[in-house]
Amino acid sequence: MPIKGVSDIRRMPVLGKIRLGVKVDAGDKSHPQAVDYFVVPDEIKQYVGEMPKKLDIMFPADDMEKVAQQWLRCYSRTQGQLCKGDGETATRKVDTRTGDIAGPTTAEWILREGWGCDPEECYQYKNNQCRRVMNLLFLLPNVPGLGCWQLDTSSFYSIVNVNSCVELIKGACGRVSFIPLVLSLEPKQVSPQGMKTKTVHILSIGSELKLAEIKEMGKTAPQLITTPALDEEEVPVAIFPSQTVIQASPDAPAAVIIDVAATGDSPEPPEERTPADVTEDDVPDLLSVFRLCHHFWEMQPVDVCGVFNKTSMLYLKEAGILPWDAWLKVKGLKQPEGAV
Repeated sequence: MPIKGVSDIRRMPVLGKIRLGVKVDAGDKSHPQAVDYFVVPDEIKQYVGEMPKKLDIMFPADDMEKVAQQWLRCYSRTQGQLCKGDGETATRKVDTRTGDIAGPTTAEWILREGWGCDPEECYQYKNNQCRRVMNLLFLLPNVPGLGCWQLDTSSFYSIVNVNSCVELIKGACGRVSFIPLVLSLEPKQVSPQGMKTKTVHILSIGSELKLAEIKEMGKTAPQLITTPALDEEEVPVAIFPSQTVIQASPDAPAAVIIDVAATGDSPEPPEERTPADVTEDDVPDLLSVFRLCHHFWEMQPVDVCGVFNKTSMLYLKEAGILPWDAWLKVKGLKQPEGAV
């Protein structure tokens, strides 16, 4: 008998990556440099060319959430993906001791959902440690091998153009999977805010078939195939310069994954104490506020930060919120004057 949840799963392997830039070394630093051609692995150059500007492709599925994932992503060299958000909410690796995003000295972290995600306020986004990323998965029908190829881009114009092209094709034939398409890099003049007009090369998807031929192909439903599971922990090096990825200290302990319900090993106040017994000496820092709030009301760090419309302890500090004032405000909300 088949094993439920195992025998019915079909996945294509990811055969390799195709990039939109080259890595340029400058002393002890490096940065990606965009080019006007696809940077392909040596083993497929004989089939697609040395520096192709067009690739014959097919998508293995119609669900663009699988073949063209689009997220705001933040990475660490040692812990992989630290945060993945949609511009409103995010899932983040949170340091169990500080309640902030896992960093170089993090010993234990939990994966927490419901984190605030606002690029205009996010420290990691402002410092290029977080970027929008589209992971495009497609087949190369003229290249030997059974599997998908992956291409990553952080270009606003490319992401919007790919989404628009796919919707146009779907509108013409009802689907996009297993339709012969052409992925190309096309020059486009753009005027980013505060910058001069410049020419960039953006992704575009089209077809050399006639519209009537595409509509005819759409009448036949293809075999449904589950696309590969992306390796979200791998840093897209062509997008993230090495100096902007959150680095870990060589002496830092390895991160330990613990259950989402875990609260860390921080000492808690004695059971017999009440919020009214807490004095200013008990709250020397913001971390103490987190511990007290969790002890008395089972609040998580993100809940405490939310009282001040902030997303992390970092922003509480930047706003100049003092530990004692923070404690008094949370206590006032959770246990107003006169409450039993």
